[in-house]
Amino acid sequence: MIKNRAARVAAAVIIAGGLAVAPLLDDGKATDSALTSPKPAEMPQFRIHWRQDEVSLAGHTVSEQHERDLAGIAAAQYPNARVSTNFKPLGVVPDYWADVSALTLSLLAATRSAEATISTTGISVRGVIDDELVWQSQLAAYESTLAGELSVATDMLLVNSGADISAICERAFSTFVPGRIEFEESGTELRSSAYPRLDRVIALARTCQEFRILITGHTDASGTPALNDDLSLRRAGVVADYFANGGIDRARLAVSGAGSTRPIADDSTRHGRSLNRRIEIAFELP
Repeated sequence: MIKNRAARVAAAVIIAGGLAVAPLLDDGKATDSALTSPKPAEMPQFRIHWRQDEVSLAGHTVSEQHERDLAGIAAAQYPNARVSTNFKPLGVVPDYWADVSALTLSLLAATRSAEATISTTGISVRGVIDDELVWQSQLAAYESTLAGELSVATDMLLVNSGADISAICERAFSTFVPGRIEFEESGTELRSSAYPRLDRVIALARTCQEFRILITGHTDASGTPALNDDLSLRRAGVVADYFANGGIDRARLAVSGAGSTRPIADDSTRHGRSLNRRIEIAFELP
């Protein structure tokens, strides 16, 4: 529960109960017991993306009133930004959801650009700040309202308002390691472990908007060169699609496939082949 209820800003997000799906008997009739086995409810999640000219709100909401409240807060806190929404009403959420979504939206106004993800397991915030003291003060006030119900993880890049953003981004790129981006074997379907790693790239790309993103697909040598070239290019294209759906302009994305021509490990071993099946991501100024 939020400690300071008087200070809360009206907003909320929801989860809906699942629909029961009845399996059929051999004669095509539904079993009675199936009606008591509902589909698991979707876990609530809400995401906020903020940069100089745009605020994006996407995720589970409680009601139409909640959606209007969030849009109103965004318009008031970010008066010069375009507000886009992709609300997904569900039905049932924790009782703190309204406060947390609204307060997080207000918190991000203290940054130069940022993104936040709210779930029932915690809140993560990544972004760029100009003044560390101001940010720490805002963050402390924000955390004090959560009453320990949710953990807050932050990853902020401190920049001087007069600093060269290109130089700052280049330093960030030099230490940035998104982690392995893997696909199901012989296909173009991303494994679940790839999504949070790709989201880290999106967060950095949103901050460093002058840079292009180079996406190169690689395979092992188990197929023919022609098939490997095609598969590596298609996998790179899947990653580019994910970035574009995450708000990155396609004009910033350069896709290529190297097939099996650039191995980084021994292709005669299973482990080596798994390392060679990879996506490489790099940033460059146009």
